[in-house]
Amino acid sequence: MTQQQISKLLDVPDRTLRDWKKNRQRLYTLLESLEYDEVKEKVNAVDVDDVVIFNPSIYSHNLFWQTNEQSEQNVYAIISNYLSSMNENDIQKLCEQFGKNMVKSVLVDKYKKMYSQGYISTSGMDIPLNGTYNQNEMYKRLNGVINDY
Repeated sequence: MTQQQISKLLDVPDRTLRDWKKNRQRLYTLLESLEYDEVKEKVNAVDVDDVVIFNPSIYSHNLFWQTNEQSEQNVYAIISNYLSSMNENDIQKLCEQFGKNMVKSVLVDKYKKMYSQGYISTSGMDIPLNGTYNQNEMYKRLNGVINDY
């Protein structure tokens, strides 16, 4: 596995992995020698592109209005939708279910895409975005909730 894959699957920061590479070489070498897909299956991990069975009852409300039952949903869509809700309990549930690093990576990706577009489009009204994504107040607030988990 690569360092990025290890970080994603084990929800361990890159800084910690760099420390392991220097000071716990045998552990790092062991992790590096493992096959990503095998480990992913064993630890029951998912990628943002995976489709999973979504259970709306574990969240405060169902953002996938098509059904109130369990349904197949893309992990990125689940995280992105519930980040948009700004509900702290739901965001903590995302971190618990998918890992803090994955939730944070979707947050960063979502805001980078919005800022590269230059505006947010809501019901026919375009709201211009100025500055950088990581200085946005909503981004900072969401990032804080994720970091506090």
